[in-house]
Amino acid sequence: MRFLLLVVSSLLFWSCQKEQAADKRVYRGPKSELLGIDMMYSDSGRAVVHMITEKQITTPTEDRIYPKEMKLWFFDKLGNVTSEIRGDSAHFFRTTNSYKMMGHVVINNVLKGEVLKTDEFTWLPNEKRIFTTKPVSIKTRTDIIHGVGLDAAQDFSSYSLRRVSNSVLTVNQLPTN
Repeated sequence: MRFLLLVVSSLLFWSCQKEQAADKRVYRGPKSELLGIDMMYSDSGRAVVHMITEKQITTPTEDRIYPKEMKLWFFDKLGNVTSEIRGDSAHFFRTTNSYKMMGHVVINNVLKGEVLKTDEFTWLPNEKRIFTTKPVSIKTRTDIIHGVGLDAAQDFSSYSLRRVSNSVLTVNQLPTN
């Protein structure tokens, strides 16, 4: 009888140990994955930004990763598109409420006819500004300007280069493209 009691006790103890080990396993994957994102951000019922991307991954820390191309359109108070932005991928950082767009980033200011190209920039929606420390190229209607670092309004209506390189090319009319 003692032997049987010892066997049963051992089995119960081993079973509980295994159950506790199983409880320690933690899922470390994404909190959610969404496909086919087409989102409109508004302020007081007015469209401000339109975002399209194929995939959004939300991490356990509430960061959002956009591993595929992201496109953004900014609107003025009348609902007209003022600028278009695209990048190969993006990352939203919840703790700083900022977006980092990466890889072949192109910003097109529709109103001014200016195009900025860079490898990476950060967008701060609360401050309505973008910036980068990376090399940039800006094509206006008459100039091509190269520099490093940029600070700009989020709709690219105004900007300043931190450092302009020696390569500023001025022509009468640049081809559109």
